[in-house]
Amino acid sequence: MTISGMRRTAPPVRSRWVRHLLATGVAMALLATAACGGSAGEQEPGAAPVTDQPVQLAVAWWGGPARAEFTQKVLDLYTQKHPNVTFTTQWQGYAGYYDKINTSAAGRNAPDLIQIDNRVLREYANKELIADLTPWQGSTLKVDKIDPKLLGTGKLNDKLYAMPLASNTQALAVDRTVVEPLGLLPPETGWASWDEFSTWAAKVTQGTGGKVSGVRDESANISFFEYWLRQNGKELYDGQKPGFTTEDVTAWLQLWADMRQSGGASSAEVAQPANAGDISKNTVTTKQTAASFSYDNQLTELNKATDHDLVLVPIPGAASGAYARPSQFFTAYARGENVGTAVDVINFFVNDPEAGAILGTERGLPPNDDVSAALVPTFTDELKYVAAYDDRVTGQAGDTPPVPAQGDNQMGQLLIAAAENAGFGRQTPQEAAAEFVSQATAELERASS
Repeated sequence: MTISGMRRTAPPVRSRWVRHLLATGVAMALLATAACGGSAGEQEPGAAPVTDQPVQLAVAWWGGPARAEFTQKVLDLYTQKHPNVTFTTQWQGYAGYYDKINTSAAGRNAPDLIQIDNRVLREYANKELIADLTPWQGSTLKVDKIDPKLLGTGKLNDKLYAMPLASNTQALAVDRTVVEPLGLLPPETGWASWDEFSTWAAKVTQGTGGKVSGVRDESANISFFEYWLRQNGKELYDGQKPGFTTEDVTAWLQLWADMRQSGGASSAEVAQPANAGDISKNTVTTKQTAASFSYDNQLTELNKATDHDLVLVPIPGAASGAYARPSQFFTAYARGENVGTAVDVINFFVNDPEAGAILGTERGLPPNDDVSAALVPTFTDELKYVAAYDDRVTGQAGDTPPVPAQGDNQMGQLLIAAAENAGFGRQTPQEAAAEFVSQATAELERASS
């Protein structure tokens, strides 16, 4: 994999990086069971981490092989510095990840450290599955070198429940090897409108003789849908209600139906294997499409899966859809027997320079300003490219949305069902949209009851 083209086009790393240098269904029932009774583990909240007795912590995360490799190396490094602390690990793709966490929580045996995203933060905090980290803030858990806005994404009711492991933003991963010979390499700033993007995608499909579609059908992608809603002045949620109407969802599904009709978007059959979010099935790396939705930090993982040259391009249309987001959080299981030690491990991932050097930008850009400042000069061309892309896009992005509604974790599955019903012709876009909105409304009401 080469990134020679990136070296020519990547802009200088500014803004955030300059500041760094200057700064040097069943789930709810299971969770309800897990939340009933008991304390937050044997260690008192805020107590210094126990490091003089043998401690074994279980750590869970989702991701690909690269994330597993880097995470394990950081855990090994922590054990080197604290020989009495060892780890057992479990990692997998995104699909089914929360089902496994919820099942273990129902048995009161969830992992001590749990990687989550913002889609379950409100639910897990309200169900008391994850510990309030506030008592450790400023002592075991250092937060002074983390952007307050980024830190705030892990808070509910002024209590800190989750530490951002990194930040990232939205992108389209585009196969330069396929599109450049066709004269269709998009500019760094992307496409001015969705119509322009649709035309581009159809030209790619035509130019490859139909062997490679212009873009994966992303109608089932809740993150892409959220971006599109924000471009249209809406958010995914209005409090504990959907922030969208049946007309909005119909327009979204019809947009992709039109792109499938024109040949620009892949068929539903091609798109379906990747609908659950498994990065190993990304249709750019399988060479079925020339573009697909991605987060900028995922470029490292995508590059490892293809011998083609990939570039990052902003989502078509207004940049107001974008926002800097916590790519993932680390949280501590509220019932763990060694919560304080778990918090110390979280602190190590976020604030230790050696850990930061190992993690790089695989999860996203490091949250600690000093760690970032130290890493910038050591970045490979690929990582500098990711940082520059993130800096350029987030500099124009809209405000970060509030923590998603309770029950959000089910929204993605409901949209997948609606998009596949429309994509496979089982329902019209309007019928699929009406069913989705009805189900989404009911799920959010149920989740908050």
